[in-house]
Amino acid sequence: MADDRPLIAVIMAGGPGERLWPLSRPGRPKPLVEVQGETLVGRAMRRALRLVGHGGVYVIGLEADRTRMLEALPELQPEQFLGEPARRDTAMAVLTAAQYVAAIHPDAIIAMLPADHVMRDEDAFALAGSEALRLAAGQDGICLLGALPTGPRSEFGYIVSQDGPGERSVDHFVEKPDAAHAAHLISEGALWNMGVFIADVRSLLGTAEIVAPELSRSSGAAALALRQGDHGALRLAYEAAPKQPFDRAVLEKTTDLRVVPCDAGWSDLGNWPEFVRFHREGPDGDRTPMEWREPGAPPVQVLGAEDLIVCTTPAGTLVASLEASASVRPPRPEGPSFVPEGARVVEKPWGAEYVWAETDRYAGKLLFVKAGHSLSLQYHEQKKESMWVLQGTGILEIDGLPRAIGPGSTLTIEPGTMHRLEAHMDLSVMEVSTPELDDVVRVQDLYGRA
Repeated sequence: MADDRPLIAVIMAGGPGERLWPLSRPGRPKPLVEVQGETLVGRAMRRALRLVGHGGVYVIGLEADRTRMLEALPELQPEQFLGEPARRDTAMAVLTAAQYVAAIHPDAIIAMLPADHVMRDEDAFALAGSEALRLAAGQDGICLLGALPTGPRSEFGYIVSQDGPGERSVDHFVEKPDAAHAAHLISEGALWNMGVFIADVRSLLGTAEIVAPELSRSSGAAALALRQGDHGALRLAYEAAPKQPFDRAVLEKTTDLRVVPCDAGWSDLGNWPEFVRFHREGPDGDRTPMEWREPGAPPVQVLGAEDLIVCTTPAGTLVASLEASASVRPPRPEGPSFVPEGARVVEKPWGAEYVWAETDRYAGKLLFVKAGHSLSLQYHEQKKESMWVLQGTGILEIDGLPRAIGPGSTLTIEPGTMHRLEAHMDLSVMEVSTPELDDVVRVQDLYGRA
């Protein structure tokens, strides 16, 4: 490194990974999926640490996933997790994280790394990443990493660059070409777009201010709200931001781009066929069924079939041919179960309350919390609550200690107890409390309420 500027890595962990349902789903997004015994975000953390060392890593992802992300990354401090109130695509995540880092380390070199990709050769990735860090420290502009293609793949984006064995100047991008066009691009030396880029943070933000001013303003407001702990302002900033991928919003609108080839056996694990391709170590043409089963899922037997994906989880089961599995999408939620007849509905930003009893002695309601959503961190001054989980899974955080909950879980929350409920699957929770009081104190309001 030519200077002693701070090196910062940001791991982008907000992707839902819907094409890997039910392995990836709300409350267990793709970065938390385990590959060969290690979560994808854990692998990304290991790569980040090789580039920038401890203390120089941030993770940006959904606030509702904070607890499980921190559990998966014991080396990460809570203040190094930047919680997004909602998904707003990669441009908002990248620029919010960059604005946050720039306020602390205005002269940093920043590396943006997807949380849900894999590399077969971690050493090769570290070598290419270090070269990109060196280039970014020496001049303005953005430096990308481009994977060496192993064949014409239509599901990837391509970086077209000028010829050269090492660092190259980027000419343009081609997104998901057909097989014939992909083969032509590869013959001309194009690289797969890995979604990894490294830049001087001031140069990155200066470029964004010119080519994406609305995103620049929204991300600046979001980063300020994150630093101040103002969750209402953070949500407003995200709601105002355009929903765009970073490549389209920024990279395709700037000419000062370079790319370093990276021969690391990269894969984005973007769908079930790619997931199987990474795991399958047998010869080409292997048609044996591939099976995944999570703890708590019902057993499934597969007999007399070939070329199948079988994935069983507490959230659902997938059985599909390898070819058809490329089209997987999560089924639409069915909504709450066990709603008492005649209950009064109170819509909430996280779902709904169904109030079935209101007396001077007690109040009864069903809480329905949508998958991937969370109640704000709060406590009640006088009200005491008893709960019984009827459906779904999630986390109940009480006084900072998370507890996994599922059907049959019972719990009591005393007055003055700090708590937060988050849903991994759609949660239906029956609650009986002391008489309904407007005594909630929201310590961290995720939804901008007073």
